[in-house]
Amino acid sequence: MARKNKYSKYRNFYQKNNRKEYSSQGRIYFIYFLIFAIFLGLLGKLYILQVKEHFEYSQRAESTHQTTQVLTPKRGLIYCQDKDKDHIPVAINKKYLSLFAVPKDIENPKEVSETLAEIIPLSFDAIFERLNKSDDPYELLLKKIEDEDLVKEIKELELKGIDFEEKYERYYPFESFAAQTIGFIAEQEEDEIKRGRYGLEFYYEKILAGQTGIFQGIKDAFNRLVRSNSSQEKKEIEGISIETTIDKNVQFTTQKALEDLVETRKASKGTIIVMEVKTGKILALANWPTFNLNEFSETKDYSIYRNYAVEERYEPGSVIKPFTMFAGIDTGAVTPDTTYVDKGYHDVGGYHIINYEGRVYGQSTMRKVLEFSINTGAIFVADQVGSETLRNYFTKFGFGETTGIDLPNEVMGDLSNLEYPKVNPSYFATASYGVGISTTPMALIRAFAIIANKGKAVTPYLVESTRDSAGKSIALSIPDSTDSAQQIVNAESAETLTSMLVGVIENGFGGNAKVKGYSLAGKTGTAFVPLKDKAGYTEEEIHTFVGFFPASDPEYIILVKMDQPQWGEGAASQTVTLAFREVESFLINYYNIPPDQLE
Repeated sequence: MARKNKYSKYRNFYQKNNRKEYSSQGRIYFIYFLIFAIFLGLLGKLYILQVKEHFEYSQRAESTHQTTQVLTPKRGLIYCQDKDKDHIPVAINKKYLSLFAVPKDIENPKEVSETLAEIIPLSFDAIFERLNKSDDPYELLLKKIEDEDLVKEIKELELKGIDFEEKYERYYPFESFAAQTIGFIAEQEEDEIKRGRYGLEFYYEKILAGQTGIFQGIKDAFNRLVRSNSSQEKKEIEGISIETTIDKNVQFTTQKALEDLVETRKASKGTIIVMEVKTGKILALANWPTFNLNEFSETKDYSIYRNYAVEERYEPGSVIKPFTMFAGIDTGAVTPDTTYVDKGYHDVGGYHIINYEGRVYGQSTMRKVLEFSINTGAIFVADQVGSETLRNYFTKFGFGETTGIDLPNEVMGDLSNLEYPKVNPSYFATASYGVGISTTPMALIRAFAIIANKGKAVTPYLVESTRDSAGKSIALSIPDSTDSAQQIVNAESAETLTSMLVGVIENGFGGNAKVKGYSLAGKTGTAFVPLKDKAGYTEEEIHTFVGFFPASDPEYIILVKMDQPQWGEGAASQTVTLAFREVESFLINYYNIPPDQLE
């Protein structure tokens, strides 16, 4: 028994050791098996990713950098000129730096946001909202940066995921210079593409904008296009520049004269147009109030964008009397020396019409009718020619149509009060001196130019040539000058009326516009502003003066219009004539026009 126990002891020892050995080997085999299983799993996954689903994942990876992008061409420039025909850009493409972020590359958005908030004009919250987007490849932070020190400071920080890009933006070096005439560009809500809005920017959009291109390929981490053999691209075509007729110095002088006039008289607005008589070339077109083209979005009153010279008609008042007189002279109904007896009033259709300030002139010639702007005299002439004839002459002078100037949104005048069956004696009477009918300042200056050009019509225009990217200018097919223009009305009658309009300056209400030594033909007009919602008129006035000089051989014609002056007394003869003379004097000196009158 003892022997058995002896061997049992050894057997138990070996069995115990064998169990430990087998247990250790099992764990090792299990680990080997587990590693092998993981390895097989990884192989399977790699097979799926690299073989079975390779196309899907490669497409997904490529799509994170693949882009189809519209390529915007550089916009054509807009030039004005000076008397030496040197061209000066008034609308250019200026290179700006924009600050942007690549949020997916930013490791600590909070820290970067805090850093940037201390040096750029954005709050921490605004910056953090844009940077805290882990999958976002692009976020614009600041655009049109002009502060070079700020750019330098940001670059020195070397912030990962923060960089600059160059962009071209429209810039207007002279800010409010001819703002309504030049216009501006802005994004369209429907496609976020910047296009011309208002003025020449709008009218010549197709020429200035060029043609967009398209790029299909990949972009890098900084949102830049990567051109390679695999990319496809249709190149953009740069826009064509336009060269305008606007003279820089004439425009600045005109704009300043208008500003002084409107602000001194506390008027609501005003317009001055300066045009070459024989060509229709617009040398200056100023509106006030105006705005800074570089900051147009800050303008609260969008009506300021409109060009009052072509987009707004008005009742011009007595400045229409020369055309009533022309109808009488041309038909032979009256001559300059025809007389009538003015009683100071005219009753018609239940209305009691009086002269300015109720004045009574007694026996008066037709010359005196224009010189002292006698309302009853204009009615007398209209009665001699008849309503249908008067309407026909007003139509010949273009008061019921547009001028064709190269500006958008031009409206036509309104002669409906002289149309059958609407015409009645009171409408007919008031139309003779410019009340109850309407026109635009541009149509009015064109009508006076017909008189100055001895009955020939010219079309006002603003752009005379284009310029390609190589700097080559190509003249546009511009409207005819008076050498080839259509004869609208009789030349002899136009010359007769011109002599009568000289009398308005020499003997009548237009004397304040005269520059010594220079003959001037012109006419004033003072009209009341109609009520908006019902028949009748307010006490507010509109003052107009149109004149051309030298009257012996007219070269320049100027229109000055001012709405609703609130300060000072006097009609147009004491307000707009003064601004006219200021511009006239500048033109005489600027172009060295010799005097044509001996004193």
